[in-house]
Parts: sequence; C-alpha cells; structure tokens
Amino acid sequence: MRRKFLTWLLLLVCATFVVTGALAYLQFDRQVQGRAEQILHTRLQDLAELISYSNDNMAHVVEINNESTINRTRAVAEIIKIRPEILGDTEGLQKICNEVGADQLCVTDEKGVIIAAAPEKLIGVDLNKHEQSREFIKCINSPGEEMIQRPRKNALNGEVIQYAGVSRRDAPGVVQLGFSFTHEQAVRANIAFAALADRFKLGENGHIIAFRGGALINGAELGYRTSDLLSLPLNQTVQTTIGDTSLYAYVLQRGDIRIIGLLPAKELNSISMKSLQQLFISNVWLFIVMFLLVWVLLQKLVLNGLSRINHSLQRITEGYKDERVHVQDTPEFTRLSTGINTMVDSLRTYMEQRRARLQKEYAIARTVQSTVLPSTFPAFPEQKAFDIYATRIQSQNVGGDFYDFFMADAEHLCFMLGDVSTEGIPGALFMMRALSLIRTMAAGGLAPAELMTQTNKALCENNITRTRLSLYLARLNINSGVLRFINAGTPQALRSTEHAGFEMLPMRSGTVLGAHTHSIYRECVIQLQPGERILLYSQGLIKASNATGAAFGMAGLQNTLQQAAENVTELIRQIQVDLRRFTGNKEQETDSTLLAVEFKGKWMQKKTYTLHPSDAEALAAMENEINGMLESVLASPVAMAELCNALTSIVSALPQESPVELMFCCNEETAEVRISYKTPKFNPLEHIPSLPLDDSVYCTDPIEGSTLKLRKSLA
Repeated sequence: MRRKFLTWLLLLVCATFVVTGALAYLQFDRQVQGRAEQILHTRLQDLAELISYSNDNMAHVVEINNESTINRTRAVAEIIKIRPEILGDTEGLQKICNEVGADQLCVTDEKGVIIAAAPEKLIGVDLNKHEQSREFIKCINSPGEEMIQRPRKNALNGEVIQYAGVSRRDAPGVVQLGFSFTHEQAVRANIAFAALADRFKLGENGHIIAFRGGALINGAELGYRTSDLLSLPLNQTVQTTIGDTSLYAYVLQRGDIRIIGLLPAKELNSISMKSLQQLFISNVWLFIVMFLLVWVLLQKLVLNGLSRINHSLQRITEGYKDERVHVQDTPEFTRLSTGINTMVDSLRTYMEQRRARLQKEYAIARTVQSTVLPSTFPAFPEQKAFDIYATRIQSQNVGGDFYDFFMADAEHLCFMLGDVSTEGIPGALFMMRALSLIRTMAAGGLAPAELMTQTNKALCENNITRTRLSLYLARLNINSGVLRFINAGTPQALRSTEHAGFEMLPMRSGTVLGAHTHSIYRECVIQLQPGERILLYSQGLIKASNATGAAFGMAGLQNTLQQAAENVTELIRQIQVDLRRFTGNKEQETDSTLLAVEFKGKWMQKKTYTLHPSDAEALAAMENEINGMLESVLASPVAMAELCNALTSIVSALPQESPVELMFCCNEETAEVRISYKTPKFNPLEHIPSLPLDDSVYCTDPIEGSTLKLRKSLA
C-alpha cells in the first residue's frame, strides 16, 4: 500500500507539472509560429514560380532539338539518294555521321535489316527484333514517313540516345540517326529542381525537398521517411517532428511536383527556449518540494498505520490465531482495528464449525461408499465361465470413484466403473441413485445403450446440485463371450489377449450422465475369446504422483501389465503393489479404482505350457498336470490314457532345438489342444502312426511357424 500511495502521488505531481509545462510551451509556440510561416511561404512561392518558368524554357529547348534532329536525318536520306554508292563505303558513312553530329547512322533494306551503318558493327541488326527500333518499321513502305523518339536507353549498350528515322528516298527502307543526349541532359540538369532549390536557403539548416508522383526528387541525404513527408498538409505552416528533429513545415503543390520546406524549430526558438528552460527548472524544484511535503504528511498520518494493520492481517492469513490488530494512532484507526479483530474472531469460529461439519459429512460418505461397493471375492464362486475382481485405493479426500457388478440374468454379467463429480453426502446419494437405476433397468433386459439413455434422463430430473457422473458400463454374455459396452466420460478400458499385451479398447467417449436430458449413447460390441481380460481403471491411477511430482501414467501401468498374472485378482494386486512402490508415502488427491474381468468360456480347466521336446522332466510334469485336469472333469481312464500318450508322442516327434508352446483346455465333454512351434512346414502327424484323436488341423506360416490343433471327446 505504501508503494501504491507513493506511485499515485508521483503520478499526480507529474501530471500537474506536465499541464503547467504544456501551457507555457503553447504560449512560446505562438510567438515563433508567425515567423516560421512568413519565411517558408515566401521562399517556396518564389521557388515555385522559378520552376514554372524553367519548365517552359525546357519545353522550348526540346522542340528546337527535335526539329534539328529530324532535319539532319532528312539531309542524310537525300545524300544517300544522290550517292547510293556510299552505302558500301563505311568510312564515308562515318564521315557523314560525324558531320551531322550523330553517334549512329543506320540504313535498312525493305525487311528492316541494317545493310549499312556507322559504326560498322550495327550491320546485320534486325529492327524487328528490338522494341526500340521496331517503331521505325512503318517508315519502310511509307514514302515521306518520319518519326522521332524521345531519348531512352539503347538496348545494345545502355547509353541514353535519341533516335530519328525517315523513309529512304532511293529504295524501300529506313534511314535512322542516333544522337547522344548530352546537350539536353546538361540543360535539364541546369534547370533541375535540385539545382534550383540550392539557390534558396531556409535559415542555416533548413531544406527544400520535392516529390514527383510519390518519388523523391532531391534531399535523399536527409534521411526523412517518405510517409512522414507526404502526410504533411498543403498550404499551411505546421510544426511537426520527423525522425528526432522538430521542424516547421510548409507544403506547395505545383502540377505533379509537391514542394516541401523544412525549417528546424531550433533556429527560431533558440532565444525563447532559454527563458522556457529557466521556467522549467523553477517548476521542477517547486514540484519536488510539493511532492516531499505531501509524502511526509501521508506517511505520518496514514501509511504507517495501514502498514501495521497489513502486517497483522498477513500473520492472521498465515495461521497465527492469536494475532490481534492494535493501531490506535487516530480514532479512525482505533475503530478499524476493533472491527477487524471482531471479524477475525467470527470467521475463526465459523471455520472451526464448518471443518467439524465437513469431517462428519465425509465420515458418512465413506460409510455409504464402503457399504454400497461389492467387497466379497470371489463374487460368484459358482460361475466357471468368468472371473471378476475390483478394488478402490482411497485418497486423502473423499473421492467420487465407485464400481459395481451383478448378474443381470443367468447369461449376462453387468459391470461398471464410474466417478461422481460432487464430494460428500450429495455425491454418495447421487451414486446410490444411479446404481439403483442401473440395476433395476438391467434386470428388465435393457441393452446398454438404452439403459444408459434412460438412466441419464432419470438423473437429470431434479439435479439441483448439478452433479455429473462419468461411467463405463459393460454387459458380458458369459456363454458366447459377446461384450457390449459404453463409455460416458473419462474412465478407460484395456483388453488383453492370451498372446498379446493389453491394448486400449477403441471407442468415442459419450456425454457424462446428468448433464443433458436428451443425450444419446451408442454402444460398441466385441467378441472375447476364452482367456481374454478387460481392465477398467479411473483417471486417479494415471494421475497418481510420487514425491518428485512425476505421474504413474500409462507407462507405469503398461510396465505392470507386462508381468504374468495367474488371474484377475493377482493382476489388480500387482498394480496396487507397483503403484504403492511408485508413490511411496505420498498422499494422493484422487481415488484410484480398478476392475478386471476374465472371460473363461465353456472351459472348466485351462493351462498353457512352454517347454523343449528334449526336456523329459518337463514332459512328465505336463502329463501329470493334464491327468489331474482330466480327472477333475471326470474323464474316462481310457480317454485320459489315449490323450496323454498322443500328446507325448507328438511333442517328442517335434524338432528338438526350438521351444514348444502347448495350450490345453477341457470340460466334461471335450478336450482341445493347440501346439505352436517355430519350425515351418513340419507336421509331426505325418511321422507318427494313427492316433486316437477325433480331429486335427495343421497350419503353417513362413514367419510365425507351425500350429497343430487337436480335439478328443472325453465321454
């Protein structure tokens, strides 16, 4: 506040000083304005009249020069008519050229090609091929035709030459003379604007410059910007600043020439400026004294007390509960201190009461969440077609994450993961209402898209808290493996296959529930194969950070998912362990919720083995495990023996140098085996006598290797 008072006071003093100085300067400016106008107007008017007179004289010079040029060209044409043999005499032509004062003499034939010339190097030039000479072609077949060009640069050597041409008197063709422009250039230079302007002086350092058609005629060395000069008004004296120079300027327009007179203000007001400087210095000292007096007064009466009050308020905001304001320099400060102390006491009491209410509300919300969310696993021990596990890692605050799963009917498992935007009891009640609606509608057989649409409409009604619900909802047919799912918000899902890592389930996120009554939701459908898993997770898992602020992220999750997990329970627990190892003891601000489902299908038993055909111990261990799985599904001893002997024979017949991957699945009726190995174009069944199998399929690929699929009935 002290700095703010000082700044505003300084600005006020400066503004007053500027106004006073401006008034003094305006009075000074009026004294020199008249003198500047008199000098500039008089000199520029005289210069304009001299330019007009010089231009008239130049026009007369040009007229005389053109008449003389065409007359000399006629004379040469007559000489050639009388003495046509001179066309073959180069020296004679050069002599004639010198006598008439020309620089070039050219004679063409009826096609416009020069047949005789001085100098001789021009012979053979075709007038038709040069724009400057092409104009004379019309003189070839028009007796008596004459023309003269204005001076221009010659295309051959770049010199400024004026050409004149007449029709030949002796034959079709053109007689052309070229005259250097030195004389006329000298005349023009003598009456050029720059030469005339130098005769007029504007004080010691004044300048007269001019523009023709926006182009500068003289004064290039002054360094003024063209835009500044051309923007000056006509026929009035103005004071302006161009570059860093203050000038008085006057502008005249004569024809296409704009004449500008510039007179430095420095030369006119040098004397008056001294008195103005003295006035300026006096005002500076006056305002400095005023500023210091006012500052001392404000410092003593106001700023010191305000500074002490601000210091006490800063300590109160930093948490010093016993801090009190004691500033009693004036009655006003005494009343202000008392009011602040009373307000702080009331605010402290209110904050303590509010903190107690929030803690109580959070405790109720935690109880509601822990009661509603399923926590008993295995959740469906009688089900062999799937496995499911879920958990929620709670943060330091009461978050809105939740999950749920239930059997909608005998064939369909519904599972979901969501996040409520509102914390505390309102968020918990909103979550319970949403779960109740979803369970009721799912039991009625609604598809996920219709179920989500109807739930959204119900949640939008009387949503006075404007709570939003992000939800990932899926329904799995536990017999066929068909999965239908919808994502409304931020939760994400990953899918795994038996031989590939986890990958994101591609789909477009829909509108969160509770936002718009008429939101429409579209479901996605995929086919799960036995052994494939679905992992749902909330954003809190990805955003979880460690002590350095680094996030766990998708990279951390993918690293965990690369580890082999026997079932979904082990999968989620691995994620929990890696997350806890990454974050350490840091409390997280957001919940992390996980739900995983594995589709097992019709197989009651399933196992995958990787071994070498030469490893007898591994083969024996595999055979023992397969016998145990077959016994658990009550397979006949004959079928068990036939199947195990067939598998041992096939694996032993495979190439010994590469590993073999064997997947074994069985239920009460059938056993299926898939054997994969890198050796292409090798079918072991061709090297073994007939085996007691119901079906076998062999396929090979140059890159992937070979795959052998077997099936045997266990009845």
